[in-house]
Amino acid sequence: MGSGKSSAGKGIAAFLRWRFTDLDKLVEEKEGMTVTGIFATKGEEYFRRAETEALKAVSGRTRTVVACGGGTPCSDENISLMKATGVTVYLRLTVDALVSRLIRSRTNRPLLKDVGHDELQPGVRKLLEQRSEWYEQADLILDSETMEEEEMTAMIAGIIRSKGAYL
Repeated sequence: MGSGKSSAGKGIAAFLRWRFTDLDKLVEEKEGMTVTGIFATKGEEYFRRAETEALKAVSGRTRTVVACGGGTPCSDENISLMKATGVTVYLRLTVDALVSRLIRSRTNRPLLKDVGHDELQPGVRKLLEQRSEWYEQADLILDSETMEEEEMTAMIAGIIRSKGAYL
């Protein structure tokens, strides 16, 4: 959350001349409500099932860059599917950098909705600790805090091409 997945994904797709898909947007379109609305009315478990179904649907596409939500890779089923059908990338940032971005972001984050400003850093740290074992399974891990977005997207696109991911 707040790592720049959607922004970087759009840049990578443009660089490769591929399609870009935001998994959260697919879920929202199918469900007819926002991610925040789904969490509020149907719960996280329902959202995760819908997210997995959307992931399955996009995994069969070619020439597509997919920006996943922060919780998407956090199940055996999802991470296995992601790694079997594409090149997975983890845009790693420090907790401080993530908190700074989240404070400036206008996006609602359902998992942080009840977290006050003073509790944001411990909340992000806890979430990151819970998810790190999944994130660390990525094919490519970049400390994106030290890179300009254009440089990062060009590098990722080059690596994707070098892995033979042209389809």
